[in-house]
Amino acid sequence: MLTIHISCSENKCWFNLITYYLYKMGYVIKEFPRLLARPPIDPSNFTYGEIRNRIITQGEDDNGTVRYAVRRKLVASLTFEQNSSHIVIDHLINQKFVEISNRQASFNNMSTDEKLAEIANLIENLLKKNGKFITPDYPMVCFDYISNDKVTSYRKKMQCFRHATNEAIAERKTYTEEQKNFLVDYGLTIVKVTHFLMK
Repeated sequence: MLTIHISCSENKCWFNLITYYLYKMGYVIKEFPRLLARPPIDPSNFTYGEIRNRIITQGEDDNGTVRYAVRRKLVASLTFEQNSSHIVIDHLINQKFVEISNRQASFNNMSTDEKLAEIANLIENLLKKNGKFITPDYPMVCFDYISNDKVTSYRKKMQCFRHATNEAIAERKTYTEEQKNFLVDYGLTIVKVTHFLMK
């Protein structure tokens, strides 16, 4: 009989590899939404600590003792959700989202409405130099599919996601989820092109 021994360091490598892959593919664990974006250095902080704490918080422990059957049940019930956005953004752009976000969140950890607000904020951040808006040469990369007029129109449409007035909230509600998902993907395309042209 062949016995395979997997060392702790090998388990750690697998944990990091899998969390990185899932994060890059746009997945989020609903019950632990920050795990894939910011996995712990020591996986046991999650596999033992966070899971144990959640079980205790839910009152499913046995006087402070957490049984392995309960752990397995929790792990089996975790919900993996894939973000609706299909546009891959690189690390530099994601870092810019973190910098401009009020809560310093990475893009994949934002709600759809927050993504739309932060896309509008980032486009403005990229285009505004010394208090004035510049006009990148969009046709150089996008032909006529993206132009300064289309970017300006997009930014205006996204204003309702940036503000909390009654009118803005009412306007947000007029968009379907499919429309919002399209606006996220379109906005990310504008961000990627603008970021490239600003280099």
